[in-house]
Amino acid sequence: MTPRNPVISISGIPGSGKTRASRSLAARLEATYLSFDDFETLTERDAAHTMEWLKRGAPAHEMYDPTLDDILVALAELGPVVFETPLGRQLPAHSAVITCAIWLEVDRDIALARKLTHTLSPCDWSSAAEMSDWLGQFLSHYRQLVRPCLEMQAERVRPLSDYIVDGTMSCNAVDATIDQIVGVPKSDRQTLDLERA
Repeated sequence: MTPRNPVISISGIPGSGKTRASRSLAARLEATYLSFDDFETLTERDAAHTMEWLKRGAPAHEMYDPTLDDILVALAELGPVVFETPLGRQLPAHSAVITCAIWLEVDRDIALARKLTHTLSPCDWSSAAEMSDWLGQFLSHYRQLVRPCLEMQAERVRPLSDYIVDGTMSCNAVDATIDQIVGVPKSDRQTLDLERA
């Protein structure tokens, strides 16, 4: 199904900057911003269930509430949509609706440092003990659970993207590159090299 209006997906591993880039693009386009995280169901499960899901090949359709697809189609009928999603065009999720898929490429270590810096903001935790407990849990699962999920995401989603954007550039450079890709008008934009996937 081809939507009436553009649906631009922005994907990348956690810490790639996809939330910031997606919200920023939606504001510039005056588009609807839709976050996959609002429909995601995998993190509600315990680590053992997630490990079992990985061993079964990590079926994408088990990661989210299936009503997401209908909502995405309905929003695309009303106007342009910027869709922040870890899945991009990965089947079976959303591939028929997405008109432009962008992957933000960031080294895993940089992404991890960004994620931890963002997540460990002291104002987001009720106590140092709560923050320390979360960090301990996250790091204990990182090697066996989180890292394999990130590698699988990059292997499956990145190749299906229409464009790869260097997520380590400054925010302004990332935005300018995405603007060039999707055709956001800007008379004084500098020409940036784009890597066509």
